[in-house]
Amino acid sequence: MSINQVRIAVALLSLALFAQTAFWLLYDIVVRGLPGAWSLWTTGWVPGLSATSSLDLGLAALQLCAGLAALFRTRGAGGLLMTSCTVTLGFRLPAVWYLLLDSPSDPWFGTLKGASLNAVGSTAVLAVVLCLVLGGLLLLARHMEYEAAASNAVTGGVRPVKVTATASGLLLAVLNVFYIGRNAVTAFQVGPGVLTDLIVGKGSGRAILAVPSPYQWVCLTVLCGAGMLLAARRRPTAPGFSVGLSLFMMPSAFTELWGYAVGSMPVTAVDTSQSLLEFVGSAAVVALIVGDVRRDRRPDDADLDVMTPAVPIGTAAAAPAVPATLAVPTTPAAPAAQDDEDDDPAEATVEAVEVTVPAQRDNDGDATAEAERPATEAAGA
Repeated sequence: MSINQVRIAVALLSLALFAQTAFWLLYDIVVRGLPGAWSLWTTGWVPGLSATSSLDLGLAALQLCAGLAALFRTRGAGGLLMTSCTVTLGFRLPAVWYLLLDSPSDPWFGTLKGASLNAVGSTAVLAVVLCLVLGGLLLLARHMEYEAAASNAVTGGVRPVKVTATASGLLLAVLNVFYIGRNAVTAFQVGPGVLTDLIVGKGSGRAILAVPSPYQWVCLTVLCGAGMLLAARRRPTAPGFSVGLSLFMMPSAFTELWGYAVGSMPVTAVDTSQSLLEFVGSAAVVALIVGDVRRDRRPDDADLDVMTPAVPIGTAAAAPAVPATLAVPTTPAAPAAQDDEDDDPAEATVEAVEVTVPAQRDNDGDATAEAERPATEAAGA
């Protein structure tokens, strides 16, 4: 299996994950209408049981961008695919245990009616399987690239710019403080046992593909920690990983800020600060990384295509001026003396020198001899 085949396979798997997410987003739009679906994503509360939450907006954007980046061989595609795989796996696993732990005598979502848990949960199981296959292919691609780099004695990918790596690392570090602190405060308020129930999500969700906030903070803590490590070591996958996390967080942060602005959600300083940091900070990191990629379109690489015909031209320019040397014998001075025998010998000398000046670049001694011989002949004549 070639690296090109692996690239196409991982791109198609990421697009298949996007199709699963997009299908249930469209399902909520069709069932509830666009205003109802928007209300669901901005407030998190609508009558009945829905299929998606605002997190699925960011997940769909991440999966689509990762798949397209792999297809078009965009720089940072590896980091995007890593983020897409891990985020999808982490945020689809809860729907799997919702499906497995649901029973007619003890329904997981209580008396809520709406989207079918069996249908949505089955596609979540399929998404988890695709994530495992995608992860295996990414490991295979990494191994193949490592072997190719070792055999060709070349270095790895392009390392991120230090300023960009530092900025993304600081953003992820500050977000990690929020996530860890909020789970710590929740555990202090309700106790570790209740926090475990909240993380599992028993009876607290109103969407099948949604996850409880404590579980979301745990997953983002792990993901941001991995992003911080990649940024600190300036790994080539760090920009793509940071862009992937930003794409995932920005849509849900925007919907929360929208809910705060219209007054449909209770506003707290911590919630607002976290959402602003997720949205504005992520947008700034994406802008920095995109700017670095645009500036790093190497002009020397482009010149290799444009300037290929310049190699023979440069070689010809460096070679001796053969035509000037061959032209010397074709410029005899004797006919000039025959035209006018009273010509001054100095004029004949100047004339001969002017004809043979191009040859001095190749053999100065021969050119001088050629110049003296016609002058002597002209003087004798």
